[in-house]
Amino acid sequence: MKKTALVLLLPLLVGCGYHLAGTGTTLPPYIKKIYIPPIKNMTARPEVESFFTAAIREEMIKRGKKVVDREEAADAELLGTIVAFRMVPVGITTGGEGRRFSIVITGRFYLRDLKTDRVIFQSSSYTFRDEYQAQGSRGVNFLSLQSDAIDRIAREFARSVVSTILEGF
Repeated sequence: MKKTALVLLLPLLVGCGYHLAGTGTTLPPYIKKIYIPPIKNMTARPEVESFFTAAIREEMIKRGKKVVDREEAADAELLGTIVAFRMVPVGITTGGEGRRFSIVITGRFYLRDLKTDRVIFQSSSYTFRDEYQAQGSRGVNFLSLQSDAIDRIAREFARSVVSTILEGF
């Protein structure tokens, strides 16, 4: 009886569409080359877009997609805009100075299939945050600490966006 049930369920389990994270894709199979122009920055924080552009390009390459430098050479185009950058003190010294800061960055992204001119992926509000310690870091530039936090956010952001695009998670 148990063997019969297993034999009947096996085809269902094999064909269920389950796959391990990192092995599936929601992109059409012909999309192998992606053009990622510089991310736009609509915030007052200079250069935040460069962190995100580099991180997303690196993550696409790590995940097996070829990133090209011209739209004409690509199968798809990933466009993005950083729309919000907030830095808020979350820890304050007794003297009223910021000791720990939270950075929140929000972006809009979409991936367009250049063959069909169809949007494959769209997110109007991807938000990520991180914190960094400002006090007790003698000899370290405040902007350098902030840049390190932005870089961490950009890498986490890139992993999430690319995973969502490639695997539909």
